[in-house]
Amino acid sequence: MRGSIPYCGIIQTIVLVILGTSFAFAETPVYTGEPSGQFMRSWLVCGPFPADTGEGKSPDSIRLEGFYRDYLAAHGGETQPQIVEGQAEEYQGVSRAWIRHDAPGDAVDLDAAISKEDPVVGYAYCEIESAATVPCALALGSNDGAQVWLNGERVWDWPGGRGLDVDSDIIPVVLVQGNNKLLVKIEERANLWQFACRMVPFDSALVARGIRPFRVATGDDGVPHLLYVQSKAFLDGYIDSVKLKAVDAARPGETVWEGTWPGEIDSVLPVDPSIFRECRLDFEIAFKGGLSVTSAVDFTAGKRVERALFADGASTYRILVEDGASDSEKWAAQELQHWIRESGGVELPIVAKADGAGPLVVIGMHEYAKTLLPNEKEPEALDESFRYRNVDANIVIWGGSARGTMYGVMSFLERELGCRWYTPKVSSIPKKTRLTFVRLDHGEKPGIRVRNDFYYEAFEPIWAARNRINGAMGHREQPGGVEAYWGVHTFYPLVPPDEFFATHPEYYSLLDGKRTYEHAQLCLTNPDVLRILTERILDVMRKNPQYLIYCVSQNDWSNPCECDACQAIVDREGSQSGPIIWFVNQVAEQVEKEFPDKFIGTLAYSYTRKPCATLKPRENVVVRFCSIECCFAHDFKSCPENKSFVEDMEGWAKISPHIYIWDYVVNFSHYIMPYPNFRVLQPNLQFFRDHNAIGIMEQAAYQSRGGEFAELRAYVIARLLWDPECDVEAAIADFMYGYYGRSGQYIRQYFDLLHGRLTPDTHIHLGLRPDDKLFTDDFVREAEAIFDQAEAVAESPEILGRVEMARLPIMYLKCKRKPTQAVADGTLERFRVITEREGVTHFAEAGEPHRLAFFEEVKSAE
Repeated sequence: MRGSIPYCGIIQTIVLVILGTSFAFAETPVYTGEPSGQFMRSWLVCGPFPADTGEGKSPDSIRLEGFYRDYLAAHGGETQPQIVEGQAEEYQGVSRAWIRHDAPGDAVDLDAAISKEDPVVGYAYCEIESAATVPCALALGSNDGAQVWLNGERVWDWPGGRGLDVDSDIIPVVLVQGNNKLLVKIEERANLWQFACRMVPFDSALVARGIRPFRVATGDDGVPHLLYVQSKAFLDGYIDSVKLKAVDAARPGETVWEGTWPGEIDSVLPVDPSIFRECRLDFEIAFKGGLSVTSAVDFTAGKRVERALFADGASTYRILVEDGASDSEKWAAQELQHWIRESGGVELPIVAKADGAGPLVVIGMHEYAKTLLPNEKEPEALDESFRYRNVDANIVIWGGSARGTMYGVMSFLERELGCRWYTPKVSSIPKKTRLTFVRLDHGEKPGIRVRNDFYYEAFEPIWAARNRINGAMGHREQPGGVEAYWGVHTFYPLVPPDEFFATHPEYYSLLDGKRTYEHAQLCLTNPDVLRILTERILDVMRKNPQYLIYCVSQNDWSNPCECDACQAIVDREGSQSGPIIWFVNQVAEQVEKEFPDKFIGTLAYSYTRKPCATLKPRENVVVRFCSIECCFAHDFKSCPENKSFVEDMEGWAKISPHIYIWDYVVNFSHYIMPYPNFRVLQPNLQFFRDHNAIGIMEQAAYQSRGGEFAELRAYVIARLLWDPECDVEAAIADFMYGYYGRSGQYIRQYFDLLHGRLTPDTHIHLGLRPDDKLFTDDFVREAEAIFDQAEAVAESPEILGRVEMARLPIMYLKCKRKPTQAVADGTLERFRVITEREGVTHFAEAGEPHRLAFFEEVKSAE
């Protein structure tokens, strides 16, 4: 609440009566001191009267005829009731008397007060004496529907079955000075018959939460009408203005219409009725005196017409791909055609022109799409956002021509058909006899600009395109292309010691007073080094224009130059990143003249992770920030081990216009071993996004299949990179049951068992070992039992093979912890058979040497 209503005399009156509510000494219950917020327990009640349903209607009908019959016509009727205790009301020879009922609690039990018959209606009546005219609210709950009259005006009408929910209806009303007559009519359809009622001050929190003075009704013509449904006295005396805004429920950020209420009981909402859509109408109601409240109602606009993209193996639709479409849009059209055929058993022809022969699925924002959507702007080619919607029967899918439209097609297939591409070899395409829609309108944009899912499985270009992965370490041919990053650790590739050291040792690190190139770096303050490296990176860019970022970065070891010039920058900047940024900025300045749309990247890694004190990277410099030292059991911000990392990240974010993240999601020492870091994937990625990350590479098991949960990780990471706010639990569950079938319930059980072992004191790093306290022999035995169950219910040899791949980490862990037992019970041999069958060549980043050593170690154990 932002204020109260300072009506003349009201405050004084409330002060006088606030001491309590009392009844006048009369047969009719009379309340004073209202609005007190106290429940009104004493009433005159009358009934039951028949709530007949009318011919052919059931008691569940929305409107019961008896509910709208005036049984008080002999004594003024419902609008001018003349009621006294003992007075009889007659209907068709049946007489019902008004009797006084004092409820023992807040709710009035009409079963006890009147009758247990159903379906019936009954009345409750009381009077209120007010010392002044007071705006307030009637808080009502009823079982079942109810009508309310105050001083002859019907201020509430809600028919229908429901249970008693106290204060469910908040009805703004005005108590006039003097006597006020309150009449309530309540339905009884079945079960309980009761109501609860009280008057509350208008500026109470209850009113702010529950006031609903408007509703929207849409006629058969699709035109929505705004209806004021509460007290006209309140409208005339106390509402100052109402601001309205209609938003599209499918696109909450899109305003359909906004304006002010004209003050009419029934007014047309100027929302285009030619388009069927679900909307929400937001109200901001300003009352005289300064108080305002907000509320909202849902409504529909436009005629609801159901259309079928395909049904029973037939379709009238064709796919339109005009001559100006990009290669990725043409590929996406073929994908759409293929997967609709797989799902619905019908092939939609692909055509190049719209000839009016039937409805179309239009791919891309080209000529015909522009006629259907004249108010939509054509996206930039590299814009990866997309949208699809229907225009009458036609469906248009569009975005940037490079990848946006393609992603829109894949989203359409995912959302509307339920298609999933779990791995390059495993897809799930639900079979459908029909696909119908009333309205289609969905759009998305990427949460991260460059998305590099660095799992072996994720390198497959078709899978990557389907799952919206657009980043690559090196260039690869992929539908829509990729945003590639050229090189890393490039000092020596660009200024090779073999070429220069013999004649120019001054180009390389001065260490302990001696120039050296062995496990060293470049001397970044040497002007010849700057000239040579700049010329060579420009040559790389000219010969390889397909990359977005070109790297100028330190070698993958330490030993930076200690010469006086380099050390002066280090001292000034308080970090070894100082000479790097100072040098890279100069390279980027020269590159920008020829390649204004490209970036020069460098590393904030190991000894250069700490940000500079005064230097700032140029606009065309991308700092590649690395998380190699972190704990991955807990998200970055919650783990004390990651404190310095978070501080460095925040420091770079303050000075860097663009950051590219090199993150780690795997144990490089043991690719296959259990590594419970799923819980940190989303919060860590969100942390990067919130700190200027234009790209994220999630480095993983990249050399072969077989990384622990590699298929699941690649799938979930792809979704997170596109949408850091996605429902990760839903994605995991989707994969578990879509990829593993009936075995998925047990794979999930193992997954939860593993991650449940983490505690606030558990820390895991890139070198997690088999003998870590995280693992126990009991854990291995319990996991084996779960996998036995998963294998037992596998419904096909293919599913069984996937379960065995998921089991490899436990087999590997057992071999490392209990080698003699693993040999004796056949675990090692089974592990060998599965890894060879599945092409698992790398058990760790070291590759073949590690693989051979693993088998030798286990076999030779005593």
